[in-house]
Amino acid sequence: MSTSSGARDALNPTDRARVESDPRWAVVQRILASPGFQKSARLSAFLLYVCERAILGRVDEVSEQHVGSHVFERPPDYNASEDNIVRSHARLLRKKLDEYYADEGSHEAIRIQIPKGAYLPVFGTVSDPVPEAALEIAPAVRPRPDLRRWAGVVLLVVIAGYALYRWTRPSRPQILVRQFWGQVFSAERPTMVVSSDTALVLFEGYTHSSVTLSEYLARDFWQKFQPQPDIQGNWISGLRDRPFTNNVDLSFCWRLARQPDIDFRRAVVRPARELGMADLKGSNAVLIGARRANPWVELFDQKNNFQGLFTEEIRDYIQNRAPHGSELPLYRWSRGASATHSYALIEFNRGLTSNEHVLILSGLNTPGTEGAADFLLNPSTLGRFLETITLSDDRVPHFELLLGVDNINVTAPRAEVMAYRVQKD
Repeated sequence: MSTSSGARDALNPTDRARVESDPRWAVVQRILASPGFQKSARLSAFLLYVCERAILGRVDEVSEQHVGSHVFERPPDYNASEDNIVRSHARLLRKKLDEYYADEGSHEAIRIQIPKGAYLPVFGTVSDPVPEAALEIAPAVRPRPDLRRWAGVVLLVVIAGYALYRWTRPSRPQILVRQFWGQVFSAERPTMVVSSDTALVLFEGYTHSSVTLSEYLARDFWQKFQPQPDIQGNWISGLRDRPFTNNVDLSFCWRLARQPDIDFRRAVVRPARELGMADLKGSNAVLIGARRANPWVELFDQKNNFQGLFTEEIRDYIQNRAPHGSELPLYRWSRGASATHSYALIEFNRGLTSNEHVLILSGLNTPGTEGAADFLLNPSTLGRFLETITLSDDRVPHFELLLGVDNINVTAPRAEVMAYRVQKD
């Protein structure tokens, strides 16, 4: 029986005679006559085409591109990478051949196999090992670039790059926090970090007096002391001769030095009593404490709207010189059965000259100062506030910030913004 693979691929008489005289062709004909192949014209045409070319030695015509064009009537230049009709039918053809040799073809001495990864048939005997794979001898037809696939890859790379940029790019609050600390701790000048004078506060409390900056610098305020029956003279001498500070100030200085946005290399930590006017010339400053604990604040807050003051009648309070809306003229701390409500100020002022900056941190009591320190050193809370008052990213304006601080039992103080002013430099 002679079967042609179609008019499109008809062999000339000479080639046809060569094929039909080959003993392998008889095996091909018996396979095509089996029930499994009689039901599939496409698989029969596939097997005929590749076996004819193999017998004739025209192995260069047994490639995916040629099979698709001659058997499945695809255009000669069709894109085999997008159209998998040859690959899918090759899997079916291998399965049908296995079924034939397992049933009616079990007696065949010659076995035809289509190795995985190739389309050129292998004619072997029963004793021959079954090849796992064979390399296609015919030169591969180079498929045209799949532009749509590459476009998708490029798009994914662009999207991933943009996502990485958005993920790593600092937010505006983060930028403003860095800018703020860069203004306070500048590489151009040193920054004096000045702790409060706890001994001075004790002295003022026992003498019921307030010490001005000029008295503090002259060191003659100790003459105000009048011995009282319950106070030993040597105790007040100890306050006079030794500068004391408190744990809140020390903790704040330590946390400042560990802030990632602060360059602390040009910072100089000094007690208020050991500071001189010459130290502030040409320097930035961070002053810890209100006037009562750190008289140096008097140099910089006299024009501010919010001021931390003290009187014997009211004790410690914050004065609001020009209240807005529902703001109060005075803010005083209060203590309940299980909570303390206090207030604190964070003031960012101009220094002795327009090129210098002074940061003042003060609370009406210890929880107030702690709450203000937590607010200032938390990039999230500080960043949100700076974003509210800053119009450009290259400079944070000078400001005054009034905080309300709640301290419930032994929990850490929590600060919230009560009012603020942006200074006009």
